[in-house]
Amino acid sequence: MARTRRETRPLETVLGTLTEFSEIDPHLIDGEIKGRAWTFARARTARASTPTDDDVRDLHRAMFDGFLPWAGEFRRKDVGPGGILNVPWPEVPIWMRNFGDDLKAWVDALPADPSVTEIGRVVADAHHRFEFIHPFEDTNGRTGRVLDLYLLWVTFGLANTEMGASPIIDPFPSEDEEEEYYSGLLEADNYRPEKLQGYYTKRIFHAVSALRAPIDDS
Repeated sequence: MARTRRETRPLETVLGTLTEFSEIDPHLIDGEIKGRAWTFARARTARASTPTDDDVRDLHRAMFDGFLPWAGEFRRKDVGPGGILNVPWPEVPIWMRNFGDDLKAWVDALPADPSVTEIGRVVADAHHRFEFIHPFEDTNGRTGRVLDLYLLWVTFGLANTEMGASPIIDPFPSEDEEEEYYSGLLEADNYRPEKLQGYYTKRIFHAVSALRAPIDDS
């Protein structure tokens, strides 16, 4: 059984407390669009690098400043994915600092020209660690998806000259893929990362397959 998909719960915003998904979702979509734009700008102006804990906070602030009063701030309450608390809130800054250090080590260990499979493993492991930590009070799913693009565009240099021509991971093209993602997260929780790694490898392969210079998938 996959992780339980989170039900909509009241969200404290600068607009007041929003309780309906129909009220919240437009702001989440807008945040994701802003996050993509921020990430693409970083890809076009900065050297290839892995995101640090400060980068993650900056990304979240770019996505939700003006909507969430705690945009860019790690959570200060005990909440977790699917209602499961993995990391108590006082430990989140330490976990996120270690996350950034480990992510850099994973990327540094790759060959100079990594394959889609090797990139997929790193993105999957990073995504799982981020969601496991659940560093923000809410919006971790949306933020995690944009963080995936940070890795593709900034870390692995796959941004094109225009954002619309850059690879974008389609997270749930079908119900089967959605189930594969959630069950992959659950298996990764139990130290079996292969399913989530395979999922991300497929999604990234589809994302880059239309590029002029396809990535080697050997």
